[in-house]
Amino acid sequence: MSPLRAARPFHPLLKPSALAFALGLACASATGAAMAQSAPTGPIEITTGTSPGGTPDVLMRRAAKILNEQKIITNPLVVQNRTGGSWMVAGNFVMGKKGDRNVVLCIAQPILTTPITQGLPTLYDKLTPIAMFIQGDLVLVVQPDSPVKNLKQLMELAAQRERSLKVAGAQAGSTDHMVAGLVEKAGKVKLNYIPFDGGGSAQAAFLGGNVDLMTLTPSEAMPLVTSGKARILAILSDERRPEPELKDVPTAKEQGYDIVWGQAWGLAGPPELDADTVKFWDDAIAKLVANPEWQASLKENFLRSKLIPAAEVKPYMQKLHEEHLALLRDLGLAKQPPVQ
Repeated sequence: MSPLRAARPFHPLLKPSALAFALGLACASATGAAMAQSAPTGPIEITTGTSPGGTPDVLMRRAAKILNEQKIITNPLVVQNRTGGSWMVAGNFVMGKKGDRNVVLCIAQPILTTPITQGLPTLYDKLTPIAMFIQGDLVLVVQPDSPVKNLKQLMELAAQRERSLKVAGAQAGSTDHMVAGLVEKAGKVKLNYIPFDGGGSAQAAFLGGNVDLMTLTPSEAMPLVTSGKARILAILSDERRPEPELKDVPTAKEQGYDIVWGQAWGLAGPPELDADTVKFWDDAIAKLVANPEWQASLKENFLRSKLIPAAEVKPYMQKLHEEHLALLRDLGLAKQPPVQ
């Protein structure tokens, strides 16, 4: 509509009088070393494919800050922006770090969509799954003076004249584009999707009155709604949001249209990452998700933090891949075989 992370050997003098003591210390040392090996040593890079200030970048920096400040992870966590190729520069960087315990990748939608739209090998199934732990909803907004008051009226208006309603969004294959495709499919209508360089340009076109409809996150939409510059038609989630600002916004499903789409972020490690490091991250992210400061920071932006642990990430990502592939194929943008 959402990843990873030695005791110094003891050498006793094996004199006969100290043999038993030495053996005991050796066993203790071995146990300590095994436990210590569960954590990487030194700084850990969290790689993102977005520029500083982008949503994934902000989320990863916030997570790293709390993980370090709360001493959930004592290794210095460094967020590194490796932009280019619609996240493929970042993805391929981590793919090339086989078994490296000191680098993880922020998982965001382009890790799924870019290989599909560019006909490239998939990455999600070759990276080592760690956790998905941030979820975000999406809303459909119209101009404040639009005669459209609900989704039924939107569909009726769109059906009167094909491609008469203009929808602003980011580039082809983006979240905005896919949501427009879902609206078309649910209402059996055709919209006029107008791609812009990014979400900021699309929003500027909306505010200028040049388009009729667009998809926003709740945190993007609320300032426009409260200032009278937009009106929310529906939230694209399974259930209504509990916040006072959103509790009266109906879901698309309530209005008779099965349109559910959102965003998710998480972490994955390079291929062949060892089980100890996966567990290190799995445990750390579980503690992060339970942290009140973390939960409060997300709530401020209408985000949620539900943990999908390492053991469940693979089937979760497979399902997301199939959904994205099917939708992008419907939009004529998929360069991979259709879902069987």
